[in-house]
Amino acid sequence: MDTIQETIKLAGLGRKKAMQKQIELFRSGLMEGENLLGVGASNPKPTEQIYVTDKRIIVHKIEGIFKNEKVEIPLSSVSSINTTVKGLGASIAIVASNNKASVEKLHIHIAQELKSLIDSLLHSSSNQTASINTSVDVADQIKKLADLRDGGILTEEEFNAKKKQLLGI
Repeated sequence: MDTIQETIKLAGLGRKKAMQKQIELFRSGLMEGENLLGVGASNPKPTEQIYVTDKRIIVHKIEGIFKNEKVEIPLSSVSSINTTVKGLGASIAIVASNNKASVEKLHIHIAQELKSLIDSLLHSSSNQTASINTSVDVADQIKKLADLRDGGILTEEEFNAKKKQLLGI
């Protein structure tokens, strides 16, 4: 589901154009190379909004003409994301290592879709980190083996055999 278009559609009469403009304004402020992936807004008044990009989550609360609150949480610092269903609506709570934010009164299907999107981004990010850490560990182990070889503890054949084992060759 495209939560961006769905959020615009669900904004209601008289608010669709305003919601579309709000999303476009937000999109124009993204960092270079950052992509907007999902949006949700409170219902019936879209004064609480959540924007999900491939790099961060932004919660924007409009509290009046001159008062806005914006919380930005990098995906790398998210420790948990929870949804709670309350009657016909749902809330999303994001907890990070140094911050937290929540959005109330979202449409249930939008909240579930955004949670699923964020979960998949977090899973993808942790797999990339694990892959990088594994590569660093292997390189570090090979360096240690080279030191043992250079110190005369391992033969060249033992070094090469262990190196091939570590590299999966």
